[in-house]
Amino acid sequence: MQDLGNIESRVILTHYTFLLVHMPNSFEQSDITLEISAKGGTISEIEKDFILKSMLSEIKKVVTAQQFDIWFSCLKIHTVTDNSITFIAPNDFIREWLYSNYTDLFSGAIYKVLNSLREVIFSTENEIYGRTLAFPYNENSTLSIAAVSEQYCAIPLNKYYSFENFVVGSCNRLAHAAAIAVSESPGHAYNPLFIHGMSGLGKTHLLHAINNVLLSKRTLKTLYLSCEHFVNHYISTIRSNSWDSFRRLYRNVDVLLIDDIHFFENSQGCREEFFHTFNALYNARKQIVITSDCPPESINSLEDRLVSRFKWGLLCGIDNPAIETRTAIVEKKAFLWGISLSHESALYLAENIPGNIRELEGAIARLSKESKITKNCITLDLVKKISREILGDKKTVNIEIVLKAVSNRFNVSVSQLQSKCRARNLTLPRQIAMYLSRKLTSMSLKEIGGYIGGRDHSTVIHADEKIVKMSKKDKNLLFILQKLESELQK
Repeated sequence: MQDLGNIESRVILTHYTFLLVHMPNSFEQSDITLEISAKGGTISEIEKDFILKSMLSEIKKVVTAQQFDIWFSCLKIHTVTDNSITFIAPNDFIREWLYSNYTDLFSGAIYKVLNSLREVIFSTENEIYGRTLAFPYNENSTLSIAAVSEQYCAIPLNKYYSFENFVVGSCNRLAHAAAIAVSESPGHAYNPLFIHGMSGLGKTHLLHAINNVLLSKRTLKTLYLSCEHFVNHYISTIRSNSWDSFRRLYRNVDVLLIDDIHFFENSQGCREEFFHTFNALYNARKQIVITSDCPPESINSLEDRLVSRFKWGLLCGIDNPAIETRTAIVEKKAFLWGISLSHESALYLAENIPGNIRELEGAIARLSKESKITKNCITLDLVKKISREILGDKKTVNIEIVLKAVSNRFNVSVSQLQSKCRARNLTLPRQIAMYLSRKLTSMSLKEIGGYIGGRDHSTVIHADEKIVKMSKKDKNLLFILQKLESELQK
């Protein structure tokens, strides 16, 4: 009976696969659900494809087109069992985002399609197959380098990351203008273009935007990948001894875009190979675009010869955005998510959600989810409620307590911290007080700056950014910050 049930379900499935392909409108209007059992044999690729399309059709009804394009259109199904369905996401970031925000949505879609509850599992190809990078390159192959890039880079090429969707401010104007110039005249405008800045400020967005413009022209071979994948490919090439194909891949492109070059600091052999790749591309007037968390001279163990080459072209940084730019970013991303957000609400989010732009996008995603569940419009009260939930219980510390703890730790008075004096022995404690106040209190940037000596919000942002950078390099400062934070939250 089990085999017969499987045969019947597969016949039904094949029939509706035909309807889905040849009569999609009639299928979308039907209320038919399918029971598919994985017992007695594995699910075929056609069946997986049918299940995925059916589920995505359900999901499309409750998310915006922008959300669907970003988070769902890139998924595949790996396995279907009686108890679970495993989906393959293109990278860890999308996998974690789906787990955090859309697990219930997937469970509901699975129940509608398969008429049964099953565990939702999100994974990545690297997790499932445990593969090392091996770029298939053949001079006579019709497989384009752009396709190879899209298949293997750590972050998939995303059409959402365009110049039109990039919010320009004083913090990123030079980097944005340089990226546009490179996309219009690769190999001639700025070569190499080196963009540096803290995580989540738009470096990857600009890389994708450059690549998307170049791909639309269909005249150049571009290759975009993360530094981590370049390192992994280098390691796999050592094992396979396939150096000819490795070098042909990287040295025969017209544009090479590498994200997070600072990961080179732990691989001397990889830096040596990249040095020769850089020289070959530069001498052939091919465009090179590089991003990093820090300027070239601040990357540990990076040889002087690479540092000097990275400075041959244009070196530009992206800073933390001012409150006006953060507000504009919130409004832009809310529009892309299909959310109607007042300027007052956008300003509140910009001031009260600390961290980089990804943190702001996460808050907007929460707002979108909350509004759909409650079917309510997004008011300032809802924005404040979501902000409190995101910030959690840590945002209960009083700024007076922060100032007192810092004054005790550095042996300066609270009045000195609040004064206009710029003595060197006060600068660091004052910046730490601003950093901790922003992280642990519910006060806005303007309120923190006003309380600590009548300073403006940009001073607080600068202090926060500087302390974050210093703590990455100074373990003693990191220990002090952790100890202060722990004491304040007791």
